[in-house]
Amino acid sequence: MLRDQALLLLLSERGEAVVAIREGDTSMVPHLKGGDAVLVVGATARLLTGDLLLYRQQDYWVVHRALAPLAAHDGIPALRTRGDGRNLLDPRLALKDVLARVVAVRREGDWRSLEGRPARVYARFMVWHDEFWALAGAVARNVGLGRLVAAIDLGVLRLAVPALFPLVHRRIAPPAASGPDATV
Repeated sequence: MLRDQALLLLLSERGEAVVAIREGDTSMVPHLKGGDAVLVVGATARLLTGDLLLYRQQDYWVVHRALAPLAAHDGIPALRTRGDGRNLLDPRLALKDVLARVVAVRREGDWRSLEGRPARVYARFMVWHDEFWALAGAVARNVGLGRLVAAIDLGVLRLAVPALFPLVHRRIAPPAASGPDATV
């Protein structure tokens, strides 16, 4: 919880923070992997389908894509999320658990913005991809082909992302923001 408070303090004082992606994390491959970093801003504004969100899950932070709002359960608004590199949907995410929204990523040393029309269109296509392959994975697991479908899903991403991501996400200067001493 101290990390959460440090992050929220940075966001309230500076408006943004840089958070490193933990080595070995593959949940957002090929978009993010260990050694990359994200620039986050407060999640006070309306969250959009396709946004990358930073949130707490158990005792660690997660960056995953927002797929769709879910009907309020017990009066608590929630989202459906998924790591692009995973073939399963995440458990229901209460909106109150979202700590920040990702506005830029550092991949292989370059900072790329997730803002702007081309990036929003890309995010929307990623939502469609994630929803389709999560459904295909669920069906395939019922007939014993879950691993095959997950491999195809990841293979499609490994082919498409390196070609498309740099085309629609403009390069930006490294942010001056610092972050809490923590990784996602």
